[in-house]
Amino acid sequence: MTLPQVASAVAASLLTYLPGAADAQKGIDRDVCSRGKPQAAITSCTYIINSKEPDDIRAMALRNRGSLFLSNGDLDRAIEDYTSVLKLSPSETKMNAKTYLNRGLAYANKGDESRALADYNEAVALDGTLSSAYLNRATIFLNRGEDDHALGDLDEVVLLSPDDATSYVNRGVIYLHRGDPDRAISDFSIATGLNPRDATAWRNRSFAYRTKGDNVRAAADAEQAIRLDPKMAAAHQDLALIMQATGDTRSATEEFAKAIELNPRDAKALVTRGDGYLARGDRDHAISEYSQAIAIDAKVAAAYINRGVAYLGNSDWDRAIADFTAVIALGPANQVAAYLNRGQALKAKGDTDGAMADFEQVIRLKPNSSDALRHLGFLKQAKGDSRAAAADYAQAIALTPMDAEARRGHGYAELSLGNYDAAISDLTQAITLNPQDALAYRFRGLAYAGKHDTQRATSDEQASRRLH
Repeated sequence: MTLPQVASAVAASLLTYLPGAADAQKGIDRDVCSRGKPQAAITSCTYIINSKEPDDIRAMALRNRGSLFLSNGDLDRAIEDYTSVLKLSPSETKMNAKTYLNRGLAYANKGDESRALADYNEAVALDGTLSSAYLNRATIFLNRGEDDHALGDLDEVVLLSPDDATSYVNRGVIYLHRGDPDRAISDFSIATGLNPRDATAWRNRSFAYRTKGDNVRAAADAEQAIRLDPKMAAAHQDLALIMQATGDTRSATEEFAKAIELNPRDAKALVTRGDGYLARGDRDHAISEYSQAIAIDAKVAAAYINRGVAYLGNSDWDRAIADFTAVIALGPANQVAAYLNRGQALKAKGDTDGAMADFEQVIRLKPNSSDALRHLGFLKQAKGDSRAAAADYAQAIALTPMDAEARRGHGYAELSLGNYDAAISDLTQAITLNPQDALAYRFRGLAYAGKHDTQRATSDEQASRRLH
């Protein structure tokens, strides 16, 4: 589920200078630099910058040319002009606040968040009423996972612009990132009241309702967002997810198709549609969706993980192993799931040592992984080390007491060690948790047989056969 994003404001604007008593050509250049078409404006601004005009006029031209370069995506030249004007007119506090803001935006667009943040800090220090500086700084804080700082800046934006719906939308997004959907809904509701035609506010409130499990309100808001902006792919995707959650798979498929038609390069939408197919057991269609997503963006870890799961379901161990290996190579973010799943594929393929190595790596990364401990217990039991198996199963049970498989595994390890009473206790709990577990009945029957309790042994053996 992809969270909505904070919208970053562009503060670059052209400055106007009224020529007064200057000669006609200078007045024309100043006017064109301020209001002309981009290329002509750049030419006139350049003429002024290289002339003997007063410093305040040249500073105006530098700011304007910098903003034109920024708008054109010529970021290095924009930064150079903004830097020059800061040196030329260091005492113009209010104007320099906007210059720092614009230079920060240029740095941000270059991917240099550290310099961008430094410039936004300068802008705020020079002019505490510059809401765009707070907004842009909040975006960087959010990218860095510093939600508290981002929220503080967006609180300032709301105070400075209380009638601006976008301010509330952006703060609502922060609340979503912090896992506070109620406050998010409150802000999005204020935004829809201030601007009922803001499709983004309706879409974001739909998302917040969906996180609370309120699919009725979520669907109504997503549909309103689509009415306001039929080309909003994210709203179609949200509506598809709601329909999928409520069991309306046909309508969900149609909405996914609309979302992908509107944004065919959206790898995450393809992954989400693939997830729907996978949940319905349609692994081949799921694999197709995940493969398309990977073709668009080879770094979408979810596409590899989920395609690997689909391959596991198809008993295609080698392809599953390849996908989980690809996820591991992408970096640490999803390695626990990748090692765990690859271990299961290796286990199914019969590579016991390789599987054990992966499950042990999971425990190094996540020591409280009961799944990895349960799998290790199984493999150690398969290698004949019942005592070590029992220890791993015991840890898994301590972490997840309702894990029926771990209970059964621990019971079998105790059975193998000749601890019949302990085995019967564990296997009885496994049967209570999963009355359809044929193996648990079989193993408990063997434990009863070990205690020479023929009647109970026979009863459990019969139950095991019925369930098989």
